[in-house]
Amino acid sequence: MKLNPKEINSKQSGAYADGGGLYLLVRESGDRIWQFRFTDLTGKRAAMEFAKVVDRPSGRPGEMSLSEARDAAREYRVALKRDGADPRTKKRLAQTGGKTFKEYAEEKYPGWCVGKHKDEELAWQRSIRDVPSLHALTLHAIDTPHVIEALKPIWWEKPISADRTRQRIEKLLDAAKVEKLRTGENPAAWRGNLKLVLPSARKLNKKKPHASVPYAKAPALMTALRYETGTVGRCVEVGILTVTRSQEIRLMEWTELDFKKKTWLIPAEKMKVKGEGEPKPHLVPLSEQALAIIQSMPRTGRYVFPSDHYHAGEHQPFFPNALLYCIKRCGFAATMHGMRSTFRNWGADSREHNFRREVLEFCLSHRVGDEAELSYWDSDMIDRRRDALQAWADYVKPIRKPKADQPKKSKPKLRLVA
Repeated sequence: MKLNPKEINSKQSGAYADGGGLYLLVRESGDRIWQFRFTDLTGKRAAMEFAKVVDRPSGRPGEMSLSEARDAAREYRVALKRDGADPRTKKRLAQTGGKTFKEYAEEKYPGWCVGKHKDEELAWQRSIRDVPSLHALTLHAIDTPHVIEALKPIWWEKPISADRTRQRIEKLLDAAKVEKLRTGENPAAWRGNLKLVLPSARKLNKKKPHASVPYAKAPALMTALRYETGTVGRCVEVGILTVTRSQEIRLMEWTELDFKKKTWLIPAEKMKVKGEGEPKPHLVPLSEQALAIIQSMPRTGRYVFPSDHYHAGEHQPFFPNALLYCIKRCGFAATMHGMRSTFRNWGADSREHNFRREVLEFCLSHRVGDEAELSYWDSDMIDRRRDALQAWADYVKPIRKPKADQPKKSKPKLRLVA
């Protein structure tokens, strides 16, 4: 029998069931308490007192009427069945307040960024800054509507960045659950959750591919770069010859070069960070043309190609736009990343060399194959990549061979006429 609101205050000491795990406890002292009885996640019977009994809704914390207690018991049952959330944990978090989202994020992400690229920490800071509506919320209070509200302002404006922000929120809330700072399902999860209410970020992203030039025009670009007298021209040349990314070539250091083995080892922290995967060092075989340009540079400090711009500080690398504007001054609309596409297209179309796809992808520091294949494949294909990059260098910047000595033409003898 369900409890009658009129009889609650007249009940004698004891426990009275209302159904659905809700009980009215009446103590010898006359105190009346609402209790929720349930089977916990380990299969044991458990009970939790959660509020004092009042006649009508009062709005004061720790007090509930019969209708409010029924609603609370219903929420406990749903959370326990759907989310696996122990009501006692939820009650404890609600009473202690817990950490706010911003406090917890600023506590956790610096440790996650250790050993990764320096831009990873900046990316975390931007993500947290982009969701101000979550900052003051306690971890246990964040629900799916809160996450949707936080993401909507940036989801259509910058979808790829917004999706990365969502992934970081999901990681933070997963960690909070492990540390018993929240319960239930992750409200930032994509599958079976936000995927049903937000469009795919990849489909929303209409980003154009990096500007490149047809590979037939690549030799003309390299010729034009010869007339760039500054350091930036040499930096762009070696970047094209090694098909590396802008930040990798701009930050090339003398200590990373092995002139005997003709290689350049790019450290992991300078490599591109993709998702949450760990970056790895990348060994680049140097063609004869790239090696000659590098060896022609004066060794004046840490970087092989220090900025020669009058605004730059002493011995600093170039800013990314410096390489872009250098190519533009040569009369070509392309980016350093676009020149990687130029190389890839040349390698795929080349009938003379017939390069394997894996070799071309490894030259671009891409790994191909699924996890099972990569677990058996740890070769860096250095010799094959050296052949490919040397062939590319010979195509875009052929080595000028000295002309063979030719016999000097004898001058015609003058004849004296009487």
